[in-house]
Amino acid sequence: MREIILLFLCCALFSGCADGLEVILQPDGVRHRAEYAVPLVDSRTTLGDLVGQVDDRVRLTVDPDGLLRFIYSDTVPAVTSESVFSELELLGRGIPLSITQRRQALAFPLPREIALDELRVKGGQFTYSLPNIHDQPVRIELRIPNATRNGGPLRVTGLLPAYSGSGDPPTLSNTDDPLDISGYAFDFSADSLVIEYSVDDLGGNPLDPAKNTIAVLTNLEFSYLEGYFGRSPYPGISDVLEIDFFEHYLSGEVAFVDPLIRINVRNGFGIPSRAVVDELYIITADGERVEVTGEVVTDGFPFNYPRTEGGNAYTTYLVDKNNSNVLQLLGTKPVALHYRIGALLNPDADPDVVGYLADTSTYSATLDVELPLYGSARDFQVRDTFPINLGESYGEVTEVSFRITTDNELPFDLSLTGIFVDSLGNALADLTDGELLVVEASAVDAGGNSTEVKQTTSDVTFTGAQLEQLRRANRLLLNTTFATTDNGTENVRVTNEQELRVRIGARLTVNNQ
Repeated sequence: MREIILLFLCCALFSGCADGLEVILQPDGVRHRAEYAVPLVDSRTTLGDLVGQVDDRVRLTVDPDGLLRFIYSDTVPAVTSESVFSELELLGRGIPLSITQRRQALAFPLPREIALDELRVKGGQFTYSLPNIHDQPVRIELRIPNATRNGGPLRVTGLLPAYSGSGDPPTLSNTDDPLDISGYAFDFSADSLVIEYSVDDLGGNPLDPAKNTIAVLTNLEFSYLEGYFGRSPYPGISDVLEIDFFEHYLSGEVAFVDPLIRINVRNGFGIPSRAVVDELYIITADGERVEVTGEVVTDGFPFNYPRTEGGNAYTTYLVDKNNSNVLQLLGTKPVALHYRIGALLNPDADPDVVGYLADTSTYSATLDVELPLYGSARDFQVRDTFPINLGESYGEVTEVSFRITTDNELPFDLSLTGIFVDSLGNALADLTDGELLVVEASAVDAGGNSTEVKQTTSDVTFTGAQLEQLRRANRLLLNTTFATTDNGTENVRVTNEQELRVRIGARLTVNNQ
């Protein structure tokens, strides 16, 4: 709000507006004294109209009952499923399958407590070396029935000549050109990889596999996993939400009724999960760190998960005065909220609950700090600095008088003090000649709602000597003090229907030769 009032003042002080200009010429000896009456501003507006969308992290919203609230919002970069897939792919760099029987079930290496029912391969190679050590030609067939693509199993067939008994035996091998197995799905519902291998003579009689019969899976990359992933923590990403409401705070008190932190989770992991708050604390305007306390920190909260591949599930958790110290936190004048929210996968450690992960699965958290404009303020003072250049602005003007009239339905007082300073910080002139009440709070009813329009008139005059000082100024230091009705003793509600009318007029005196 301080920027709004300053905008009106600056328009009066420094603009070249000349609509409705009235000129009064008076003889004064050799010099002529001219007075210019300039109506500069006549504006009706609401706080919602003035503030609007502040920036991409701050917005002003309107509740169904008209109550305004500031919402500071931030979304952390999405957390991906990369760590789970990377761990499996590390194990899948090379998996030897030693074949000693016509049918055997081989365990697939999986980390920790993971028990997978299905893996879909997006990249990898299958290499085999299938020798014939028999003195007769053989037909060879290698099948992995629980590795399928387009409805058919992984299958290798070939015909080998008889072994002479010396040198290297005839071998069916693809070591120089491994088979690309991308697109295959592995079914591990039986907890193993089944290998079916037959060596038959041309009459169809079964023979024993050779001693060095082997296949190898290498460089496996997966696109989809389904099963039980074990009870394991999943790291979040640290981020900071800036809260500039208190950025220029100097002193005083402000209190909100029912402020809250809203945590919105979008989850693409098809696994039961519980949010784990690894970090949640605020930095105050004084530079202190204050931890958020309550059940959200000690217990976390469960969040929904999708049941179908490619879906998302959404969960909202409120950190409010009933389950945390949020009221006390806002009383410390926070300027930033630091947070890191991770997850605990399968928090109940129930292996019968089947979940899924895709390599495109992500989850993300958005934090909203909501400050409803329902509360109280007393002597809440902020400071800001504005660059100015008045050296060429006044010419022969020897006196400027401003009249500021406000008709206010907003339930708070606003007072200004301002000092013009030079490049070295030396004070040159007082903008307001002490504290100037430019907006006076309207009265409110028992529910904190405005009940009247309060009119305030203020006059500011600059003499020729003061104007000379202003020509040297390069900054305006402006202190703005807010107080709600009855100097902060009552909670008030600011709505989008409460109107502020500001009228500013100026009278400029010019001496001409």
